[in-house]
Amino acid sequence: MRLVIDNTEGRPDELVRGRDGIDEQQLRSLISASIAKELALVPLKGFKMNLSANKGFQKIFFSANCECNTAALLSVEVSEKKTLKEVQEALPVLVGRLEAKARSFYNMSCDDHTRMRLGSISGRREN
Repeated sequence: MRLVIDNTEGRPDELVRGRDGIDEQQLRSLISASIAKELALVPLKGFKMNLSANKGFQKIFFSANCECNTAALLSVEVSEKKTLKEVQEALPVLVGRLEAKARSFYNMSCDDHTRMRLGSISGRREN
């Protein structure tokens, strides 16, 4: 899952990260504190994986785990140019989408999780 917030067109230079921008730890803390506790999402601190085609974005990862030992990797991307105020304004939408993806994962059966983990085997059918 990838959530992106970026509407920086026409923004003045003072919004670049380092002046008014939000750093990775602040972003992780802000999102983590807003997630419903019953979802038990685990922030993955130090998890670095840059599969994004979007340069200049911070990516925060979370893990959702099932009793069948399947884990989902969920992430949120935020432009490095975003200010704390802008992220706080967008937070309900960002967290809502993250929670929806987590609930979707948790609502899947363990059989579905196993199929996801193993991948589909083409040409093979169950009778």
